Amino acid sequence: MFGLGFGEILLIAVVALIVLGPERLPKVAHSAGVWVGRIQNFINNVKLELNKQAAVAEFKQARDSFELAARSIEADINHNIDSLRHEVETVNREIMAAEHSNASSELCSSPSSNHFPSEIPLIHRVSLRRQALQRKRDMRPKHQLIPKLRVRRH
Repeated sequence: MFGLGFGEILLIAVVALIVLGPERLPKVAHSAGVWVGRIQNFINNVKLELNKQAAVAEFKQARDSFELAARSIEADINHNIDSLRHEVETVNREIMAAEHSNASSELCSSPSSNHFPSEIPLIHRVSLRRQALQRKRDMRPKHQLIPKLRVRRH
């Protein structure tokens, strides 16, 4: 711990025996051992707490990176949905123009049936917990009542 060899520890023990005497030496050695144990326990607790804080910081960093990735994916999806809406509106306008130009032909259906609603829900979000519960419910065996036969023993 402090780089003390066996000879140095033996010299300290002899000096302590001479200074304290044989009656007080065991009590002092016991109290010194207790204090050294407390100090080691304190140092171990500090190390453990620092390791926990480092792990928490790593988890926070990972969580932030996942959230950033999720936001970017959501933005990409919303952008794609907006571009698809624009394309659908363009196609609907072309269909309506073709229907107006060919008023006598009945090949095209009415524009109201081809028109998509202006508000398409962006992403249907279901929590992972709710999905897991639903899977758990789906995997349960269907409960069937089976009559239990009792055997009477005399």
